[in-house]
Amino acid sequence: MRKTIITISLFAVLGTLAVGCQKENIIDETTIVAENGKVYTVIYTVDGVTHQLTLVGDDAWHDFLNRMFALAEEGHVVSFRNEEASSRVVPSKDVVIFSTKDHDKAYAWADAMSEEGYTVTISYDRETGVYTCEAVK
Repeated sequence: MRKTIITISLFAVLGTLAVGCQKENIIDETTIVAENGKVYTVIYTVDGVTHQLTLVGDDAWHDFLNRMFALAEEGHVVSFRNEEASSRVVPSKDVVIFSTKDHDKAYAWADAMSEEGYTVTISYDRETGVYTCEAVK
């Protein structure tokens, strides 16, 4: 009887070890996330210091523009270029200057000119309340 219990116990332990050594079926489910949104690669300067960033989606682009206008209103001279838009156009050294007291008009103008591939520079005169926007292609 003792030999039977030892034999059964030995087979149980060996069976457990054999199952533990079996190859596992690992299923690697890669999750793919797709974002629907335009990607903006922006080169910008604030008071002559150059930076680069990548924005995804129109909301991020408009947040960026709002930040540029806020910096201009604080007295900084800001300049920015949308690399994707500027790579689609042929450089022509075209310069367009736009001045207005209306924040929304300046914002819309800067957005449109950037989309056309221009490098846009914005300055704001606190005394007169005038936005001076310059676009260079």
